[in-house]
Order: sequence, then C-alpha cells, then structure tokens
Amino acid sequence: MTDNKGFTGDAPTTLKEIFMVHADGENTRIPVSRFRDIMEEERSKLSDETIQKLTYYMDKNNDGFITLEEINKLEKEDARTVAKGAGVQLEAISSFRRGIDVVGKYYLTKEQQKLMYSDQYDCCPPPIGIVLLSLAQIAVYIYYSATSGEWVWISPGVVTSPLTFLPDRRQEAWRFLTYMLVHAGVEHVAFNVIVQLVLGVPLEMVHGPFRVVGIYLGGVIAGSLATSIVDPNVILVGGSGGVYALMTAQIANVVLNGDVMSACSRVIRVVVVLILLLVDFGYAVYRRFENTVSSVNVAFAAHVAGAVAGVTLGLVLLKNFKQSLSDKVFFWIAIIAYFAFVIFAVFWNIFYPEYPPTTYG
Repeated sequence: MTDNKGFTGDAPTTLKEIFMVHADGENTRIPVSRFRDIMEEERSKLSDETIQKLTYYMDKNNDGFITLEEINKLEKEDARTVAKGAGVQLEAISSFRRGIDVVGKYYLTKEQQKLMYSDQYDCCPPPIGIVLLSLAQIAVYIYYSATSGEWVWISPGVVTSPLTFLPDRRQEAWRFLTYMLVHAGVEHVAFNVIVQLVLGVPLEMVHGPFRVVGIYLGGVIAGSLATSIVDPNVILVGGSGGVYALMTAQIANVVLNGDVMSACSRVIRVVVVLILLLVDFGYAVYRRFENTVSSVNVAFAAHVAGAVAGVTLGLVLLKNFKQSLSDKVFFWIAIIAYFAFVIFAVFWNIFYPEYPPTTYG
C-alpha cells in the first residue's frame, strides 16, 4: 500500500504532491529509476520514452536522484525551455507537470476529457478575451479619473461620456454596448474586473474565448435593453450585466453536463453562484434606491437581465460534452427566448412614447 505521508486530500496530481507521497520527507532523495516508474504509473497517457527523458532532465546535478528542490526548479522553468532541453514535444510538458489540470478538473466533465485536456490544450486561441475587455475597462477608468482628478467615486466626465448609456441618447445604438467600459467608482470597476477574470479566464481555457466573450457581451446587451424598458430614466454604466452572465453560465454548464459531473461539483457550482448573485443583487437593489454621487443609481434590472442571458446564451454557446435530445431542446428554447427578447426590446425602444425626449450635441 502506498504511504500517503506528506499529502492530504484526493489522489496526488502535481509533481510535488507525487514526490511527497513517495518520499519520507522534503529532504529525501528518490532514485531516478524509481521516480521514472512512479511517473509512468501517474502519467500513463505519456509514452515511456517521454517520461524517461523528462525524468532524467529533472536530475540537474546528474547524481542519479530526484529531490524536491529539482522538482521546484522544473515547475518554474518555461515549458519551451524544458521541451527543448529534454528533447520532447511541447504538449507533453503541461501533462507531465499537470500545471493546467486544475482547470480541467473543475470546468470539464467527462473523465476522458479531463485526462486528455493537458495534451489537447495548446493555448490557441489564447484565453485573453476577458483579459482584453478588463484592460479596456481599466484604461477607460484611468482616463476619466485622470481628467477629473476623482479616483474613488464616479468621475463627472462619465455622466456625459459618449460611452455611457443615457436615456435621452438611446438612439445612439452603440451606447447599448459601450456602457460596459465606464464605471461608477473604483469599487465598481474593481469588483467587476476581479469577478470576470476569475470566472471568465478558466471558462475560456475550456470553451474558448469567442464563446465566453459572446456570453459576456450578450449579458451586457441584455442588461441595457432590459433597463431601457423597466427603468428607462436611469443612466447606465458598468459591465455588471456581463459579469452576471458569466456567473449564471456556470448553471448552464450544469444543465448541459450535470449528469456526467460529480454531485459535489454540481452543488458547489450552483451554491457559489447563487450566493454571489443574491448578495450582490441585494446590494444593487439597495443602492438603486439610495441617492448616490452625480445622481447615478445602480440599475439592478441590468443585473437580472445579464443573469438570465448568461443561462440562455450558456446553453447555446458553451460546449456540450454529451449531446442528448433534451440538450437540443434546451438549445432551441434558449436561442429563441434570447432573440425574442432582443427583438421585443428593440421595437419597444423605437415605439414606446413615454421615453425622455432624445437630445443630441
């Protein structure tokens, strides 16, 4: 029986965890030949030749032993450098080190998908969609803060910005999307950027940046359209509609792939999303009816619409790892519901007579 000294939790996945399971302590050395046998068992999807080359590459001082220090050095080395030095394929490095397998563990479903993820993932296209959006939002915030000198609360320039959604400028259609770039203070932009990066980047690594950015932008558009109907006199700023869409896209993933997830994974996803939604939505409702700086209130309707869009667009855009008849039904229900809402909202904005008069100049 294998001794699990030095490791707690499920089966070891990283090189360090594997070393600690089979070593008596951090200072213990494991012979290269024995460590190679261990890795052939732990990384069975790699060829024996690849494992042998990488194992001998780890032995930097050529003393015939693997130490924890040598493992730590390998973990920090660039993957291309390791591949060139060991004479192996670049794709094998991430699988050997399991550096990106955490993403597969929590965002993938079928076991074979988890096992193959490290080999298949080639960072093309790279998961930078949400990162680029976040950088754009930070850059716009810095611009308006620098020009006004106001770095904590909302900048006066944001209220009249050509990016902001203004009720009397609703015929300038780009505003239904560009309002996501401007924010009402440092707290607003910081929360949105942090949450969307934490949720968005791992999703992009599994489902691709185009799908995830599509969900985000769909949530943003749904947020502004819903606000223009439910709360038509509110000035709208911030990417919260997109952030909420990323949150509820987790629920869409459970709907699509829940039967091949562990029960614990399903529960954790749903509970965490619901807690985040309830806490932030409650705070948004409170701030909506509280007088704020520059008379800009939080449009909670955008949060609700973004959340609904996240579920519907998630069912349409996220990868489906099993494909069943019920999933196809969900797909068409979701796509019809989303576009029906968009078409309805567009016509409402065109023909509803009670909007504030449009102004220009």
